[in-house]
Parts: sequence; structure tokens; C-alpha cells
Amino acid sequence: MDLKEAYEVIKKEWHAAERKSKKLEKELEKLRKEGASDSRVQKLLSQIQSLNKKISQYKALADRYQELYEKERAKVKELENDKYSLELENLHLKDKLELLEEGSSEKITASKEAEAQIAALKDEVARLTARLNNNGTNTGTPTSRTAIDQKKVIPNSREKSDLSKGGQPGHEKHEMAQFSEEEITDTIPHELSECPNCGGHNLEEIEVSVKDEFDYEVKVIKHRHKFVIYKCLDCGATVKAPLGTLKAANQYGKVIQAMALSLMDLGFVSINRTKKILTGFSPEPLTLSEGYLAKLQKRYSKKLHAFVTDLKSLIIGLPLIYWDDTVVFVNTARACMRFYGNERIALYTAHMHKDLDGILEDNILPVLSSGTKVMHDHNTINYHEGFVFRNVECNQHLERDLQKLFDSSSHSWVKVLKELIQSMMHDRKHLIAEGATAFSKEAVEAFLMKVDSILDSGYKEYIADLGHYYESDENALLNRIREYMSNYFDWVKDFSIPTTNNLSERSLRFVKTKDKVSGQFQSIEYASYFADIRTYLETCARNGVNEFTALLRLTSGEPYTVAELLGGA
Repeated sequence: MDLKEAYEVIKKEWHAAERKSKKLEKELEKLRKEGASDSRVQKLLSQIQSLNKKISQYKALADRYQELYEKERAKVKELENDKYSLELENLHLKDKLELLEEGSSEKITASKEAEAQIAALKDEVARLTARLNNNGTNTGTPTSRTAIDQKKVIPNSREKSDLSKGGQPGHEKHEMAQFSEEEITDTIPHELSECPNCGGHNLEEIEVSVKDEFDYEVKVIKHRHKFVIYKCLDCGATVKAPLGTLKAANQYGKVIQAMALSLMDLGFVSINRTKKILTGFSPEPLTLSEGYLAKLQKRYSKKLHAFVTDLKSLIIGLPLIYWDDTVVFVNTARACMRFYGNERIALYTAHMHKDLDGILEDNILPVLSSGTKVMHDHNTINYHEGFVFRNVECNQHLERDLQKLFDSSSHSWVKVLKELIQSMMHDRKHLIAEGATAFSKEAVEAFLMKVDSILDSGYKEYIADLGHYYESDENALLNRIREYMSNYFDWVKDFSIPTTNNLSERSLRFVKTKDKVSGQFQSIEYASYFADIRTYLETCARNGVNEFTALLRLTSGEPYTVAELLGGA
């Protein structure tokens, strides 16, 4: 179907919609005269509004096709004129062709090819220059990857001042309070036997000044557990107290295990360096093996199975869920670490591939109800036909995409839309501070109409400036915003819906630190063990429990439970 045919089809649908709208308006007028019920009138009004919206869309599409068709006609006419001119020129050139050297035609062709290549290279240089200028304002590039000759983009609203670091003149100084007498465990006297001024020994004590010091030391404890064996005189059975976690003849205790886990899963220290650090802490020789430390991850991942299962069940019932994933390396291959949760919950999973299969294996998104809202940046996997939840698009990513396109194209619609979104977010922030839960219906409708109008302008600006490396990105962005407009701007209608997926990104930031500090995982199984322990630690921390305290509970065989941390949340 060519542009003319497409125009006629759209025009036909447009006029049909207008006729239907007029018919409904007459019916509405009739109902009003008859004094019909409000529900019938409202229903008819809703149908008319829906038709009017479709009419606007048909009209916009018809205008677009008409514009393209007129351009095509003008281009054809221009080509016909060019053809006539070239035919005349061709007649004159035929007489001169015999005089040209044998290789002249090849030189002309080579020259034209060179000109085309130069034009293509110029466009490629522009594309690569734009890519070099990518930073945190127009992509998800972290500040650590800022080019040497570029200024680092501060990813927040703080502004650098000329003040020096640390405490400022006039500010209250905060110091540790001295211990009470009951708190003191050791007293260390500092005395003189001679005067440091003259060397005399005739010293009289006149007063005592006191300075306190807070410190701790590692104390080696060597427990011996005695299990008395009994014979039951009633039944004759030989019995003894349960061994609990004590399996071997001699093994490392809960504190050493908790310290090892804290180094590996909180400090992201490699197994080799964890062994060295723990050995250095101990006043007596400690012969921890790397194999033992590796098995700790597996052991306590299994002990957290119930915690992870309960947490997953709780997440499935939440009204709003954040999720995201990032790349990790497993034995040099790119794999995936995924996050699900909210401000109080963090669930991590690991998979060899960043795809639908991993999401189905997690079995969270597939079982969510239609009443659940899920925050994520734009990923079409969220609109899979098997999912029924409501996807909410991240506007932080949208703003970056808009900024990136503006940096490349300088098209005005991009800047106008970004400024409109930022202004609406600013107004929302003030309304939330005043206790509001949503914009007024009129404000929402006005905002969405402005967005629609800006997109119409964007299509026109895009069509008028074709032939650049960024045109496919611009077309894709225009189509994406129009198709998913409701998902992008749900936060305008309901203030309980977040505007960004920053919570998920913050929740996964440690993965990059882990990658830099201790490198890759040796297998996807060990990545999963790490994910389980991080799930436990992060959820504990988000509910006010110190991570090392949580690890001590875990290594003692009594980890915190989901109910204990979250209750009925």
C-alpha cells in the first residue's frame, strides 16, 4: 500500500469516526431533552470523547501521510525536470565522449564514489563524536567511565562550594562522650619518676587528668562441648543431647564464619584475601582453607531457602514492585544478577542469560495479578502476552534518551518535552509535600494533551530532517512514547506511583563494586549462593538490622525470618 492509498484509508476511517461522533452528539442532545439518567448521558459522553480522541489521531496521521505524499509528488516532478535536463546534457556529452581518454569514465566514477564515501564518513564522524559525548546526562554511563578530557557529571543536585572538607568554623564539634565508671574495663596509669623539665625526682601529685579510649581485641576461644551419653532405664535406649551444628571433631565457630561471610558478601573481598585477613586477625595460627570459605556460601545459601521462599511469596502480594537486572561475569561469560523488591525488601537472583527464561524461572512476574504495578525502564519483555500486571515506565531513562537525542539532533520537540516532564515532576513534589495524592483531572488532561501535541510536532520535525545517523533513534523514540504514553505517565494520575526506577539501580550498584573488588564468579551456582545471602543481608539492613548481627544469627542456626523482619508488611 503506497502513501496515497494509506492516506485514503486513514481519511475514510477519520470521516467514519466523525459521522459516528455527530450521530452520537445528536443522540446525546435527544437524551438531554428527554431528561435521561446521568449514567446514560455519561456513557454517551465517554463514547463521544473516545471518538474525538480517535478523530484527532486519524487527522494527525492523515496530515502526516498527506505531507509525505505531497513531498513525494514534488520530488517526482523535480526528478522529471532533472531527467529532461540530463537528457539534453547527454546529447551534448555524446559528441565529447570520443575525445576522452580510455580511463576517464573510470576516473569520473571513482570521483563520485569518493564524494559519496566522504559524505558517509562525515556522518559516521558525527555519530562517533556524539557517542564520545555520552555521559550520565544522556545515558546510563557511570561517572567512573567519564573520558579523561570530559568533566564528570554529578548525578545529583548538590553544587560544589569553595569550603574545605570536614568541620566548618562555627559548627558544633561532635566528640565521643567519656565513659561512666561502670563502663570502664581497664585503667592504664601514666606516671613520671622524674621531672622532664629539670630531671629532679621530688614530684608531688596535684591532680589527675583522664582520657578514654574505645578499642576491641580479638580473643581466641577454644570451646570443648561435652555430650553426656545416657541410658534410659525406662526403655533401655542409649541417648545424648543433640549435636546441633557440631559435626566434625573440631570446627570453626559462628563468629569466624560470620566474619568470613561479612568480608565476602558485605566487603566483596575475594576468597584468597578473606583467608589472609582472618588469619591476620587471629592471635593464634588459623588454617582456614579457600575451599572451606567457598563452601560457606553454599552452606548458608541452603539455610536461607525458607527465608528466600517466604520473601518471594510476600513480594508477589505487593501492590508495587521494582525490578531490574545487570550484568555479572561468570567464568568470563556475561551473566545476569536480578533484583525484585521495594524500600523494605530486596530479593536477588542469578542467571546465565538476561532473558525471558530467567524471569520465568524466578516465577514472580508471571504470577502477578492485574492489580500489581511494576516499575522498570523500557523493556518490551514487561509487555509479554503471558503477563497481566501493569507496567510503569521509568522517566529517568526517558529523560536520558531525550537528552541524548537532543545532543545529536538539536530538534526542538525533544527539549520541550523534557522540560515539560521536569516541570510536572517539580509540581508533583510540592503537591506531595502539601499532602496531595494526585493532580486534578484538568491538570492531567492538559499535560497529556501537551505531550500529544509535542509528539505531533516531533513527527513533523523528524520528517523534515531525514538523512542523518540518528533518524532511526528519533523515529523509535517518538513511536515508543506515543505507544506507551499511559505507562510513562501513570505517576501524573497517582502520586503513589514512582517516577523512576532509581531504587532498583541503587539496589544493584553493589554488583559493580563486587566485580571490581573481587572479580567474577566461578559458576552460576555460586552466583546464586551470593544472591541468596545478599537477599538476606539487604532485607535485614532495610529493616534496621545490622548486617553482622544478621550473619551471627544465621551462623548460629537461627536466621531472622521474614515475619520477624516485616510482620504483616
